[in-house]
Amino acid sequence: MHANWERRLDFDTTTNVGVYPNEAGGKRPLRRVSLEMSLKPFRRMEPAYIEQVCTEAFRQWLPLIRMGDMCTILLWVSDGSEILEWDGNLERELEWAKYIGFANEEMFGHTPGDGNPQTAIPYIDSPMTITYSDLREIVRTLKRVAAEQFGVKLEVGATFDPGPEFAYSEFKYKRHPEINRAWLGGREIALKDHYTVVCPWSKLNADPTPYAGFPQGIEEGTSFGTFLGRQCASFLPKLEFDYIWFSNGFGFSYFPWTYLGANFDGNKMPLADYRELSGLVMSFWDDFKRECPGFRTEVRGTNYGSGMEAAKDCIPLLELYDKQYLEFPPPNSPWAAMNYDFGLELAGYMSRIAYLPKEMFMFRFYVNDPWFWQNPWWDFYDREPHDIYCPLSVGRLNADGQIEGPSIVEILSIDTEKGSLWAEGPNEVIPHMQRAIREFPDQPGLLTWLYPFREYQEAVAEDVSRSGTIFFEEWLIRNAINEGLPLNTVVSTDNVALMNAQRLEELKKSTVLLVPGSLLKGKWSEWATRYIRGGGRILIYGKVEDEQLCAILNLRHTEVGLEGEMDLELRVEQPDSSQISEPALRLNHGLLMSAGAIDETVAQANDLGTTVRAEVRQGESSHVFALTRELPEWQGGRASWVRGSLPFVAGAKPGHLPVRQEGYFADSSVLLRYALDDFGWTLRQARVDAESRAVMLFITRSDNAYWFTGCAQDTSVAFRLGTPEGVPLFPGQTVYVEDGIADYRLGRTFHDECRIFVRQPKPGLVFCQEKSPYPTRVKRTVRTIAASRLKEADLTVYPPLEALRNGLVEITHNGVLIKPELHPNNDRLIVKNISGAIGISW
Repeated sequence: MHANWERRLDFDTTTNVGVYPNEAGGKRPLRRVSLEMSLKPFRRMEPAYIEQVCTEAFRQWLPLIRMGDMCTILLWVSDGSEILEWDGNLERELEWAKYIGFANEEMFGHTPGDGNPQTAIPYIDSPMTITYSDLREIVRTLKRVAAEQFGVKLEVGATFDPGPEFAYSEFKYKRHPEINRAWLGGREIALKDHYTVVCPWSKLNADPTPYAGFPQGIEEGTSFGTFLGRQCASFLPKLEFDYIWFSNGFGFSYFPWTYLGANFDGNKMPLADYRELSGLVMSFWDDFKRECPGFRTEVRGTNYGSGMEAAKDCIPLLELYDKQYLEFPPPNSPWAAMNYDFGLELAGYMSRIAYLPKEMFMFRFYVNDPWFWQNPWWDFYDREPHDIYCPLSVGRLNADGQIEGPSIVEILSIDTEKGSLWAEGPNEVIPHMQRAIREFPDQPGLLTWLYPFREYQEAVAEDVSRSGTIFFEEWLIRNAINEGLPLNTVVSTDNVALMNAQRLEELKKSTVLLVPGSLLKGKWSEWATRYIRGGGRILIYGKVEDEQLCAILNLRHTEVGLEGEMDLELRVEQPDSSQISEPALRLNHGLLMSAGAIDETVAQANDLGTTVRAEVRQGESSHVFALTRELPEWQGGRASWVRGSLPFVAGAKPGHLPVRQEGYFADSSVLLRYALDDFGWTLRQARVDAESRAVMLFITRSDNAYWFTGCAQDTSVAFRLGTPEGVPLFPGQTVYVEDGIADYRLGRTFHDECRIFVRQPKPGLVFCQEKSPYPTRVKRTVRTIAASRLKEADLTVYPPLEALRNGLVEITHNGVLIKPELHPNNDRLIVKNISGAIGISW
């Protein structure tokens, strides 16, 4: 274990700055690189020592820093109590996060001295005493070392966390415990008796203690937003910080760690008055920004997506954006490192970046933990980079139809719980980040989520009872990603509405739109109808109420729907398999979390364009659960639909995540992956046990290649792939091709390039290899990829577009140069009836 690898700081100041390969044209791939760190590495306060620590921190992460236009350091001092306690005296000692474990023990049901191993202990025998003046010297030194030694423009951010775990806080838990209670509609709302966090809309009791922003003390009823804002307005410039970061859901929800909230207790939704609850949230922001208008505020957000937040907590994110209180949406949650719920991380990430307050968004990666005993790169990820490649396969489409990636990369954190700066971390992590950014998608993926950010926000504001449908739709997508749905592109309804006819035609050709049923009413129903009839491909999920869309799908609603336990009957070819236990084929459909009863049936049973893919049956009653429809006059357009049901236990004991029903009940979200069959993509999984975790798979496009990226959380699981153009070949991989499908086991983390698809009538092994770029008539051969043991195969080849358009691609068959066909789209080459070996060079 890495605990035995403890390293002393090696203060080698050799910079070896280098240049990132893609900087030749002067444009860096990132706008900003952000590094987070605590004060633990600063074990002495002598200026020379502080400078050595700063130098080493920049030296280790310089290859990543050089990828951005600028750098920021997010400095974790305490839990934000250093801001709350600030009285303007620079020589005053401050309480800082000098512990390993949970401070404020009583908040976690512990008592001091009870021997609980989770209780906070000092990270070294004699931690430093640090004053506000020392803190300012650290901030100044960071900026000076960055500029003078490395030529880096640096900003430093301060942090505020609402929770009790990082450091002991007299202000939060002794002097003003009232700020840790939340009141709504005259009632107190809380999930645990002992664990509390700062409620942003709380009011402070009177306090005669002088503070920098309140030299005469705090008046009774002062809002916490007013107090924190005025304190920040003094603290940030005096300590020379450039911005403030709100951590762990602060400013959003009083329930950042649970899927429940002020509007949902697990048994009932809605519970809250939207105007009251959203007004309380906005009251904090209005007060804070009124007192501290001149500093940028960045947010971590909760662990949940924007739709989930709107449903459970009525968070008015659109209003926050409209008032320009935030420049960036929250990044991807780091929680997946601990709970392995990568579907929640990625669904939440896409929901956040679909609609931007300005023009940039960030990606955050959890390397070390400066507070607790785990350091995720070693302890949770096992040094596997899946939580780099998978989120960095995610892109958003703008109104011009162009795909955008994160402009900011943030590292949590560069030091460990013992204050060590481990060079192993950046040495191992940075190359993966460089590669993922270099190979970031430049086209939409197989699926593009048409995300109704504005519509979700407006729906809850208009009628809070609609929060249940939003909850259902967004959690269904989380489940589907965990079940292997290759969803990694998102576009907001706002951007689609701005696309011109040419962009929409390109969208029809390049991707399948994944659309929630609740969006498709009124103008969006009309839009989707035109899109489908004009050749567009849409996969709809959830309940569809709109009559026009029901007509497109050949659906109608019955008066009596189904709930409770029922059989799920699949009509798909070879669903996921299991060796030792049968996959579940029963649903337990609850009304609360699955948008009401299942009441859909086929409207016209004799319609030749409709194919039912799943039904549910309860006694003598049956209803359609999934179908697809395609008509000749739709010019290649298709509409597929999956009703969906969440396999969650209603009213279960409150916790962080929903409680999964017993394993003999199916997770119907897998049907979204099965639905891709009707768009030409077969994606199946073969498990030893039916309850084995599915392989997560994402399919992207970059430099005209397909990239298959993912994570095998259970490495005993294999997956089967078949595409409209045959079986994908990956350099360095061997596959057995049969009936246009092949089985793959690509390791726990995979990020594999595919430029060759093969279809052949005879089964057999096919090899794919990267070869040395041997001399050809092409003056400058860059790469050669070879495939061998082909049997009367048809191949589709995707070279880089620049090489293809400039005539720099050569294909040889058994060493003899051949002339391929150019596909009508001018983006690929076709070679037919090939046996033996083939080589592609450019």
